[in-house]
Amino acid sequence: MSVTPKKFKRIPHWLAIDAVSLLHLEEKTREWLLDNSSLTLRVKNFCQASGSGGFSVRVLSQGMSIPSNDEIRRLKITPRHYALIREVLLYCGDTPVIYARTVIPIKTLTGEQKRLGHLGNRPLGEFLFSQPHLQRDTMEVALLNQGHQLFDSALPNINHNVEQIWARRSIFRLRHKPLLVAEAFLPDIISQESHKSLGTVLGH
Repeated sequence: MSVTPKKFKRIPHWLAIDAVSLLHLEEKTREWLLDNSSLTLRVKNFCQASGSGGFSVRVLSQGMSIPSNDEIRRLKITPRHYALIREVLLYCGDTPVIYARTVIPIKTLTGEQKRLGHLGNRPLGEFLFSQPHLQRDTMEVALLNQGHQLFDSALPNINHNVEQIWARRSIFRLRHKPLLVAEAFLPDIISQESHKSLGTVLGH
């Protein structure tokens, strides 16, 4: 079956970032970007502390599709092959605060990991961080703007006039089987002012 991958105008400039590289940023922003624990749990705590409403997940789309060329390279999978792609929003009350895109190669959806295809409105992070053999590769950070895959997907859900948003991504491995998780931080959780400093780090 001949399949043409979906093309995006621009590929984000992903860079592996460590804590030292981000020392000059606002502390809260740095904590969000570099936290290796469950983002789901952190957002739940944020919702409660900010009084902005309860935590929930809204599935925007989920199904078999062709990953972008950038995702294919990161996962080191065969081009023009399907993967399970899941796009969701994490909410505090009625406010979306995180847009997430997960790419799960078909070979990962075997054994216990078949459950990844049946999460529904349950958060992915809750499942991942309950697994005893979870591994996580190096975190990457990018500054997204119009034309970037994640920005354009998240934009319709943002009630702000924004030009840039933070994002991070990393590969998780469950019994050595990979999946790629990218998370874009919407303006209600990371302030727009923080983006000015990120440009210096990434050389923009």
